[in-house]
Amino acid sequence: MRPAILAQGHQDLGHLARHMSDIMHRVLHSSFSTGQKPPDWVPAVDISEMCDHWEVIVELAGVRRGDIEVYTEDRHLTITGWRHDPTSPEKVRLHQMEIAQGQFRRRVLLPTTADEDAVTARYRDGLLRIRIPKS
Repeated sequence: MRPAILAQGHQDLGHLARHMSDIMHRVLHSSFSTGQKPPDWVPAVDISEMCDHWEVIVELAGVRRGDIEVYTEDRHLTITGWRHDPTSPEKVRLHQMEIAQGQFRRRVLLPTTADEDAVTARYRDGLLRIRIPKS
């Protein structure tokens, strides 16, 4: 019985850490610093460097392909979009809600050697994979 309690506590701490990270990102990228409305949520991102390119993987489970926009501008990669409410419109009572919805935005500074004009992206199984070639 004790390991189950520790496992639950570990999950709660992980959720809390993700939530705090999301809050900090929203504060640091809020309307105070950018002049724009802050996003409703911030997707998780992994960035890897290979010998000839970088790969950015964005976790976007439940987001429709047509609701995602990817663009580069002024050495920044920007991913924006919208996740719709995944619950039934006939819901009577909501007992727990952890899946973020609404507008999202994530912005990543690109290295000076990134070829901004050759960026490609593909979306599959809730993961957006963005390939940024080195120039």
